[in-house]
Amino acid sequence: MRPSIDPVQFNPLGCAANAPFLSCLPRFRSPAVQTLGEGQPMSLGTLVLRARVTPRAEAPFDRLFDPLTADLLCGGPVSRERFAGHWTDTASLTALAERKRGPLDPALARALTAYHQRLGASPASLANLERLARGEAVASVAGQQPSPLGGPLFSLHKTAGAIGLARAVTARTSIACVPLFWMHGEDSDFTEIRGATVSDAELALHDYALPDDAHLDGGLVGDVSLASVQALTEQALAHWQGMPGHAEAVALWDGARANARDLGEAVSALLLRVFAEQGLVVVDPRLPEFRAAARPILDRYLANAEALQVAASAAGTRLEQLLHRRPLSDASLESFVFEISDGRRRKIAASEARARGAEVTLSPSVALRPAVQDGVFPTVAMACGPGEIAYLAQLREVFAGVGVEPAMPAARFGATWLPAQAIDLLETAACDPWALVATTDAVISTYAEGRVPPEVAETLRAAHESAMSGLARVAESSRSLDASLPQMVESARAKVDFQFARLHEGLNGKVRGRLDREHPGWRRLRYVLLPGDKLQERRLASLEPIARRGVSIVADLVELATEHALRSAKGVHEHHLLEA
Repeated sequence: MRPSIDPVQFNPLGCAANAPFLSCLPRFRSPAVQTLGEGQPMSLGTLVLRARVTPRAEAPFDRLFDPLTADLLCGGPVSRERFAGHWTDTASLTALAERKRGPLDPALARALTAYHQRLGASPASLANLERLARGEAVASVAGQQPSPLGGPLFSLHKTAGAIGLARAVTARTSIACVPLFWMHGEDSDFTEIRGATVSDAELALHDYALPDDAHLDGGLVGDVSLASVQALTEQALAHWQGMPGHAEAVALWDGARANARDLGEAVSALLLRVFAEQGLVVVDPRLPEFRAAARPILDRYLANAEALQVAASAAGTRLEQLLHRRPLSDASLESFVFEISDGRRRKIAASEARARGAEVTLSPSVALRPAVQDGVFPTVAMACGPGEIAYLAQLREVFAGVGVEPAMPAARFGATWLPAQAIDLLETAACDPWALVATTDAVISTYAEGRVPPEVAETLRAAHESAMSGLARVAESSRSLDASLPQMVESARAKVDFQFARLHEGLNGKVRGRLDREHPGWRRLRYVLLPGDKLQERRLASLEPIARRGVSIVADLVELATEHALRSAKGVHEHHLLEA
C-alpha cells in the first residue's frame, strides 16, 4: 500500500520549500532530449524546452496546482479511496490491459474504418484502428468538444498527451496501445465552443465567435455547419500570414474540411492530419453504430438509475468533505442520459427512457459518458485535467454499477508557448521562466529599475535618506519650542517621502518608456502568456504553435508528452515552457 502523503506538502522533486525554481529543475535525459548545458534550454529537434515547472500550492506556482491531481500522483488518500486503478502502478496497469484487450463490436469497427477513410486518415491511423478492431491493442484516450481552429491549445496538448500515454502503456506493459481522441460532438453547450482567439506577430489578440444562428437551441455542437465556421477561420488564419507555418496551418484546415460535413467531422479530420504520423484514431459518438454499441451500457444504467443517482450524489458529498467542492452537482445527476431527436438533445428522465425503450435514441451525460467510453473501447489510460480528475473521482460507483472497468486517470500534458518577444525578455532580464509567465509586468518593472544608471539611483537614495533624517532631527529639536510642532514636521516628512517615491517611480517610468520603444512587444506579452488572466492553453487556438513554427513541431511535442507520461508514472507532474 502506498504511504499517505499530504498533497499540499507533496514535492515530487524533493526540493526545499524555499529553493529557487531553477535549482530544482530535474536533469532528466531521454533519447529525444538533448541537454545543451547547465541552465540552458533543451532542444528536441525543432522544439526548444525552456523550463519544466512543478505545480505548487504557493504563488506564483499555484496557478498550476490542483490538490487532487497532486494526491493522484502520489497515491494519496483521496485517490486511493476514489479510483480503482492508479497510473503509477505498472502491475495493475498490465493486468487491466490484459483484461480489457478484446475486439471491437464488428459493426462499429466497420463504421469507424469508413469514417476514417472518408476523412483522409493516414495509413498509420488506419493500421492502429485495425489493431484495435481485431483486439490486438488496448487504448489511451483524451477528449474535447469540437471548436473552431481545433479548439483551445489544451486540445492539442491533450491529444499529444493521449499519444504519449499510449506509448508509455506499451513501454511499461509490452501490450500494444492505440491513442484515441473522443470528439465530443454530442454536447450542446454552444457558448463553450463558439469562440476562438489568436495572436498575431505583434502579439495583438484577436477574438472571434461563431454567429448565434450557427446553432439551434439544444443542437449538437458537432453539427454546426462548416459554412459558418469557414468565415471565422479565414479571418483568424489571416493574422498568421508571414509566420513560418502559416501555409501549413492553412493546408491542414483546408484538407480537414474537404471531406467533412460539419464542425465535428472537420475537427476530427484536422486532428487526424496533425497527428497522422502518430496513428491517432478518432471517435465520433454520433455514429449510429457507436450508439448501438453503447446502448447495453445505457440500458444497465436505466435498470438501476435511481440507485446510481443516490450513489453518485453520496460520492459528491464525500468529495465535498475531502476537497471542499462537489465536482458534479445533484442537479446534473437527476438523469444520466439525454434524448437525441432531430439533431437536438434534451434531458430525459430515466423512468421515461425506460418506458419508451429502444424507440428513443439516447446519449450519455457527463456522469455516464466515461463509463460508455471505457465500456465500448478497451481504454486503460485517460489524459485528464483537474476538472476531469475531479468528476471521475465521483463516478467510481457508477462504473461498478454498469459493469465497466474504468481507465486509469493520468495528469495530462500541459504547456505554455513563449513567443520570440518572451525569449528576448527572458534572456535580457535573466529571470525565472515561470515568473515571466505569471508576473510579466513585475519582471519588466524589476528589470527597468535595474536599468536606472547607478549614480542617478544612488544620488536619489542619498538625497531621500538625508531629507528624511534631517526632518526627523527637526521634529525632535522643535519639541522644546512647542509640543505640537513634531506632529507638523512629521506631516511634512510624509509628504516629502511621497514626493521622493514619485521621483523614484518617475525614473523607473522613463526607463520603462525607453524599454517600450526598444522592445515594443514586451508590454503586450502578458496578454499572450496569460490571456484574460487564464493559462494560455485555455484560450489561444490549437493551430497557433503550428502557424508559428510549422507542423514538424508535432512529432517533438509528442516525444515530450511521452516523456511526461513516463515521468508521471513515477509521481512527477510538470508544466512545460516551450519556444513558439
